[in-house]
Amino acid sequence: MSETSKNWPALYREAVLESERGRLPARIDEASAAIRRRARELWYVGPLETKERRDLDAALRFLRLLRMVGAEK
Repeated sequence: MSETSKNWPALYREAVLESERGRLPARIDEASAAIRRRARELWYVGPLETKERRDLDAALRFLRLLRMVGAEK
């Protein structure tokens, strides 16, 4: 597991809590990339349905929503 993919929850939190609109897109990109890396790692190991996989899916959905809402303002 890469250091970045292992740290996806912290990167996700930083994106969600980012208060500076100018930095938000970069935070979302960084968190999304880490989540996708972790999802790829999980694809090759273990059962297909786990809590972490559900958490990854939910986090990506929320980041997409956050990007849309941030772009509207």
